[in-house]
Amino acid sequence: MSFFDKLKTGVTEAGNKAKVAVELNRLKMQNSTKQKEIAQHYEEIGKQVFMSVAGRSPEFQDEQIRPFIDRVLQLEAEIQSNLQQMKTISDEQECVCGKTVALDTRFCPHCGHQFATTNQEV
Repeated sequence: MSFFDKLKTGVTEAGNKAKVAVELNRLKMQNSTKQKEIAQHYEEIGKQVFMSVAGRSPEFQDEQIRPFIDRVLQLEAEIQSNLQQMKTISDEQECVCGKTVALDTRFCPHCGHQFATTNQEV
């Protein structure tokens, strides 16, 4: 392999790593925004419950907070989807113990769990 071929390969690899980093940061920003929206919905739910229990508003009704609850559940699902995308992009997998490890890991360094091997690895 010539010097220029090595240089080209290095530049291509660096470009790919930069794309991965940009995509990971984009997903992290999305999750951060979603977490802030969830906190706002929690605050509104708490405010409505407090006002009802304190007698400052009519009796609490489930339908008053149902839209907030539904939105929180939707946002949590979107966050989980983003986290899964982040693992896929960064070549990671989750162990049964909950720790994240590299995709090509055969044994979890935290709990010793053995990951299934593909035919190519044998």
